[in-house]
Amino acid sequence: MVSMPDELLAEVDAEARRTGSNRSAVLRGFAEDAIQRRRTRRAEGIREILDDLPDLGLAGRGGDVAEEVKAHRPEP
Repeated sequence: MVSMPDELLAEVDAEARRTGSNRSAVLRGFAEDAIQRRRTRRAEGIREILDDLPDLGLAGRGGDVAEEVKAHRPEP
């Protein structure tokens, strides 16, 4: 069960009529589209952050982090 304003529900129903579908299918499609757009925006944001890492002086760190930690670990 989903609650929404009557005006919005009327638009969903109109979309269902236009597409020859039903209310559930229209809402499912809208939800899938919105989630995919959010995933895309998050991935783009992560890409931007990763692209900025060399500017932070972290270039070339990749898989060497564990070795660096070991090299600077105090002796027991």
